[in-house]
Amino acid sequence: MATNRLMQRNNLADAFIPVGDDATNKALAEARTQVGDAEWKKGFSPETKKIVRDTLKAHGVRYEERLQGKLLDVQTAETQANGETFHKLRVTLEHDGGKTTLSADMDSEFAQRLVTKLDTASREHAGEEVTIGAFAYLADRNGREFVNHAATMKDAAGQEIPAAPGHFQAAQEKARAAQEPLKTAGIADKKVLNSIAETTREAYFKGLADDLHSRFVERGIAPKKAEREQYPALEAGVKDPEGNWHNLSLHEKEGRLVGTLQRREADGYQKVPLVFEKTEKGLEATASLEDGTPLSVVLSKSEPTPSGLEKVNVIVSQNGTPIHEHPGRLRENAALQKIPEHREGKAIREALGVDPQMLKPYAPGQTQSRAPAKAVEKAQGQSL
Repeated sequence: MATNRLMQRNNLADAFIPVGDDATNKALAEARTQVGDAEWKKGFSPETKKIVRDTLKAHGVRYEERLQGKLLDVQTAETQANGETFHKLRVTLEHDGGKTTLSADMDSEFAQRLVTKLDTASREHAGEEVTIGAFAYLADRNGREFVNHAATMKDAAGQEIPAAPGHFQAAQEKARAAQEPLKTAGIADKKVLNSIAETTREAYFKGLADDLHSRFVERGIAPKKAEREQYPALEAGVKDPEGNWHNLSLHEKEGRLVGTLQRREADGYQKVPLVFEKTEKGLEATASLEDGTPLSVVLSKSEPTPSGLEKVNVIVSQNGTPIHEHPGRLRENAALQKIPEHREGKAIREALGVDPQMLKPYAPGQTQSRAPAKAVEKAQGQSL
């Protein structure tokens, strides 16, 4: 009987293992207890690898060092856990026993390296037999030891499929460009800068993987990807005088609000990552669009509504001047409304003192009156 299975890359086992089944979860939990939390969090080591593999065997879990089959599709997916959204790379292989889908975190070194090889494979080996593997190895950088996770991919003849050139350089250039507005604003916190760089690189490779899917569709090898399910987020939208919409999508990550700002234009859109920091204005993030346009996004507490409650205003500015007449309003999207006491609401309450109930689409005390964005910014300046 043909079966469909979902496998994931596990760095500690240095192998591919099943996703989500009880035996695998129990084995990993037992291995973690044996290794200890401190060592487990350090990631791969030869010693940890042996313990994890031995424990998987003891629980009857089959791990594999390589996955083989006809290359049918490349997609991306979004999953949620503990209030966070994770982007996944999904690669579908067909074999005599059915289909295997490889799942990997899009922000991982393995996934990003594999995508560059899939770029070549999607053009030259779509629908053909391939073998996907990976291996961890120790590398020395300026006297410090690091673990790298390489991706391998071979064609039906056993020849290594080369990575398409230029992708890591392009991703790094985008990461530097995304960091520049923060550096210009005097933000030197390495954690913040690294976070914006990692988010930008992840977005680059996710976009590349989405493009690869279209090649399989065009050749009739894979069906068109279904519309993905909405993921939980705080959202807002404002329109500039030229009629371009600027759409904001935010979620909580490691105690900060992060997300993206997307500008829709007649011929497409530009999308940049955001990381918010507490400032005198409220919560503020800066960004530079691909065309070089510098923007800042400020989340602030509004004046009280008739019922005495405040909402969260959103103002997008260029060189200190709002690009829209009225402030936007930060709201839960439909998916976030299903999560009670979500972390995004707690972050807003702690940073701005706004009741999370005012993030709902129709909050108590909502009125149709709107104050111009410039007037709101002026009022904020007077209160500093």
